[in-house]
Amino acid sequence: MPEQIKDLFVPETLAQQDNSRAFNPKDFLMKYLRYLPWIVMSAILFLVLAYAKVRYSTQIYRVQSSLLIKNEHDAGGGKGDKFDELFMNQQSMNLSNEMEILRSRMVLERVAKDLGLQLSCYSKGTVRSSLLYLNVPFDLQIAKILDSSQAFSFKVQVVNNKQFLLDGSKTPIEFGEPFQLGGNYFRLLRDTNISLKNYNSPDFIMIWQPLPAVANALASNLKVFHLNDQSTILNLSFENENSRLGSDVLSTLMAVYDSLIIEDKNRIAFNTLRFIDERLKSLKDDLNGVQTNMEDFMIQNQVYNLDEQSKNYLGIMSEGEKEKNERAIRLQVVEWLLEYINDSKNKFNTVPTNLGIEEPALLQLIAEYNKLQLERDANLKTTQANNPMIVGLEGALEKVRSNIYQVLLNVKQAYLIAGNNINKRESAVKGQIRSLPGKSMRLLDIQRQQKIFEELYSFLLQKKLETSISSASTISNSRVIESALIPGSLVSPDTKKIYMFYLMLGLLLPVGAIAIMELLRDKVDNRGEIEARTAAPILGEVGHSSDGQALIVSRNSRSFISEQFRIIRTNLQYITGKKDKQIIMVTSSFSGEGKSFISTNMGAVMALTGKKTVIMEFDIRKPKIISGLDLKRKAGITNYIIGMSNFEDLLLKVEDIENLYVIPCGPIPPNPSELLLDKRLDELMEEVSRHFDVIIMDTAPVGLVSDAVNLGRFADCTLYIVRQGYTFRKQLVQIDELHKEKKLPGLCLLINDVKPTGGYYSSSGGYGYYGGYYYGAKSGYFEEDKKEKSSFFLLNWWKRWFS
Repeated sequence: MPEQIKDLFVPETLAQQDNSRAFNPKDFLMKYLRYLPWIVMSAILFLVLAYAKVRYSTQIYRVQSSLLIKNEHDAGGGKGDKFDELFMNQQSMNLSNEMEILRSRMVLERVAKDLGLQLSCYSKGTVRSSLLYLNVPFDLQIAKILDSSQAFSFKVQVVNNKQFLLDGSKTPIEFGEPFQLGGNYFRLLRDTNISLKNYNSPDFIMIWQPLPAVANALASNLKVFHLNDQSTILNLSFENENSRLGSDVLSTLMAVYDSLIIEDKNRIAFNTLRFIDERLKSLKDDLNGVQTNMEDFMIQNQVYNLDEQSKNYLGIMSEGEKEKNERAIRLQVVEWLLEYINDSKNKFNTVPTNLGIEEPALLQLIAEYNKLQLERDANLKTTQANNPMIVGLEGALEKVRSNIYQVLLNVKQAYLIAGNNINKRESAVKGQIRSLPGKSMRLLDIQRQQKIFEELYSFLLQKKLETSISSASTISNSRVIESALIPGSLVSPDTKKIYMFYLMLGLLLPVGAIAIMELLRDKVDNRGEIEARTAAPILGEVGHSSDGQALIVSRNSRSFISEQFRIIRTNLQYITGKKDKQIIMVTSSFSGEGKSFISTNMGAVMALTGKKTVIMEFDIRKPKIISGLDLKRKAGITNYIIGMSNFEDLLLKVEDIENLYVIPCGPIPPNPSELLLDKRLDELMEEVSRHFDVIIMDTAPVGLVSDAVNLGRFADCTLYIVRQGYTFRKQLVQIDELHKEKKLPGLCLLINDVKPTGGYYSSSGGYGYYGGYYYGAKSGYFEEDKKEKSSFFLLNWWKRWFS
């Protein structure tokens, strides 16, 4: 057993322990266990903050609905539907355009106006205010607003069902009585059907905003998205603290969108019917003139029936005539369209389409022209005609109108060329019928002209009827798939995420603070740091003493610290061996590490064994031994060295401890270091060795002066004091150098002022607070420090965990 204990103080053995020292979970846990209460308290505090945030945050609900956009062009599918498709401007729907329309300010302003969202009322609570919707206890009637582009608000405090206070005024106002505020005139009417007991307080906040501001607020909370490219279903969602309001906003939005589509279709149908009516009136006059000419010709020329011969030739010409008639009709339609385009009255009207002219370029331009006209009309509802956007649209309309006119000219030219070709073929046939009477040919021309006008008239009548029927039965191309339901889903606050976030914050902040403290800490905190930074052996540890006395050890003392000094005395045997005379030098890195305290109690614990012990006060610059023992100063070491005192004059007996003496330092000389090199010091040490069994040399700190190194020639071993939480870590490098270079004899470390915290530990089997010995301090084997006792259990608990 002694050999095993002695191995603990062999440098090679300690080095092997340091090299084999890996991460030990138990060491890590015990080191940081003292911070656990702070981490727990921080987590609890942040959980309380999370609860407050969840409790007092405004709850935001998401209300959703879905809208089907029907593509009527694809639904028809047949070639015969081309007239309806182009005439009524029903093209394939662009879902991106429809999504922008739903989010447009024009549409949202109509929604806000329909729901009356310009005026908002909030119920004022203790922490936050709540939006009221449909359950406002009073109605605000606005008589006059000075500036409708500026928002305003005011506070209302209801006194009773008949009176209220305005903006903290002490003068009550009667409900229904007109009042003025900032140049605006209002009247507040009390709704007695709604009880004020339903609200947290009688205080309310009224806010009025202009339509554009309300539309922007709605747009920020509205989301319109398309699930996939295979469907034409749009999903709409609205987030607001009042789910009923969100439901009404979505329902009204879909209704406004439907009405816009119907309005656009009706506008196109109206312009088309007006155009057809104008052409019918012109055709009626032309048809009457042709009929009159034919009647006059037949009366004047006595022509009532065609010859049988003409019937044969007519059969040959029938196919050519049919094609010629179709070309003539289309040519007339082109002429009308040219006339319509050039007419300044129609500058901002839509152009009728698909009146029998099947030219793709023309149809595309007319459709683009009509779309720009509709967009201009829609923007004129919310802006002035001189707006740059309107001017830009008019410029685009003028450009498209010019392109339509040019295309119509090209179509006309193409029809004329085709007509000339038909005429050439007809001339060849007419050469065969030149023998027919001229009267018959003239009558045929008149009848052909009459037929053209009749067919064109019938065509327009048919289109007018179809347009009227279509206009009367106009329906929207959208359908609500899923209505907005309340209460909707709660999206904020997200209770789970908030609690998790605050819990993580409550854990990470103290952990981060602890990590920063560990990084910034530059003083020795535990035994593990010492063992990691130096190979010098550790002789033992001395706990923190709350007693103000310098002398702790006595014959009858059973305190924990006294027992620690007895353990150090036992361990010291394996350093000094079995020498009869022991000279022990005590030093440290700098002042304040407890060197004199250790020297005093080491002397006492050695004297208790029956050995005659003396403490020599070699810390000449800053002596503390005599004052600590409350002894009267007399001649000392410096007096002996300069030859002014004898050895017998130096000794001071410590009354409380048998066999314990002190040799004071004497007066402080101007040259302490040189004085300690005097030969008289050697004589003094020889004299002391003859009279005492144990000599304790309390020297000056080796980190400040060289006294300890000079006195090391007399010592058998050196107790180097390291104070927990006081000695700098960089001092351990100096200690390690002193140990390796053997500048101090038998250097071993003594850890002083060790506090009973979870952060301190020693190596396995040691006597440190973590090593197991401290946890026996309250076992009844030792006397408890009276100053550490407290009649308050919670105070003791607090000191233990939060010290």
